[in-house]
Amino acid sequence: MTSHEAPLRIEMLPARHGDAVLVSWPGEDDRTHWLLVDGGPAIGYDAVSRRLAELARAGQRLDLLVLSHVDGDHVEGVILAVNDAAVALGVDEVWYNGYRQLTDELGAVQGEILGALIKQRGLSWNARFGGHAVCRPADGPPPVRELPGGLRVSVLAPTTTALLSLRDEWERACRDAGLAAGSVEAALVKLRNRPELKPADAYLGAEGRLDIDELARGRIGVDRSAANASSIVLLLEFGGHTALLTADITPAQLAAGVRAQLAATGAERLPVDVLKVPHHGSAKNISADLVRLIPARQYLISTDGSYHGHPHRSAVATIIRYAPPGAELVFNYPDPGDVWDDDSTTNPDFTYTVRRPPAGGAGLTVAL
Repeated sequence: MTSHEAPLRIEMLPARHGDAVLVSWPGEDDRTHWLLVDGGPAIGYDAVSRRLAELARAGQRLDLLVLSHVDGDHVEGVILAVNDAAVALGVDEVWYNGYRQLTDELGAVQGEILGALIKQRGLSWNARFGGHAVCRPADGPPPVRELPGGLRVSVLAPTTTALLSLRDEWERACRDAGLAAGSVEAALVKLRNRPELKPADAYLGAEGRLDIDELARGRIGVDRSAANASSIVLLLEFGGHTALLTADITPAQLAAGVRAQLAATGAERLPVDVLKVPHHGSAKNISADLVRLIPARQYLISTDGSYHGHPHRSAVATIIRYAPPGAELVFNYPDPGDVWDDDSTTNPDFTYTVRRPPAGGAGLTVAL
């Protein structure tokens, strides 16, 4: 079997109400290659860390770690993983748009902490983009990068414009938290005051006293829409199969990125094997037009249903209504809130199936 006949595998890790998507593909050297997109919230890190520790014990390492954007249910697990000496999983490169890329709620503060950890650990940061932002030019085609083993990755979003919109909010959130944007030292002080973001065996941030005044101020919130619009969206291509990983991207940004991808071919739609449904199945992030624009065989929804009412019934219904016949809805928890029936038996006008982990289980893998 050649590498391109072997499967592209996508694991939705059990990251509670957040995202942690682990992708693997084979290389010509018989080595398995790995990509992790997001790490979920701190409350879900135990399950995520167990899977990452399995890879480390097997002598594996991440070819690429991507933080799509700085919402807590995506970034907190990444902070923990990067700082987790017990897991000790090697990382060849990180893609993440931090404050330094924005310049050339709390999310901004967490982003500062992650940026400080990346720099202090000497990890390769956006190297395939010359250290600049991982984004699509506002009026240009999506940039393409090929990872080891032949995985082709196109960046459909964010645009440079979306990142500029995020910059002002980032700076404001940092000011509100008493943090100088871009300061490694100040960010590591913040980390010392955030015990939920430190693994038991941390590389950095364990020393020093807690700042009682800082802790008393509590969490800082920001408008999530700008953060969601800044999400890194990846189109993965391998062995004739395709997967679109959308993080929490807004509908307008996703549609613009897909149309930029289609512009070179003149095609009207972007069929994919797998679509990771934006924003955990939020009704505000999916539409009939998007489902028509990106027809998929499998629709992945990552959440345990414990926060924000995700997935929304209306979002699931929109997918069922406008997806190609026979589409499969794939959940990484057995009961992710009040969604829909498990198949089209009670909805004979539509043909679809639902896949979930068994009762008591969590996490789910699809192989293409």
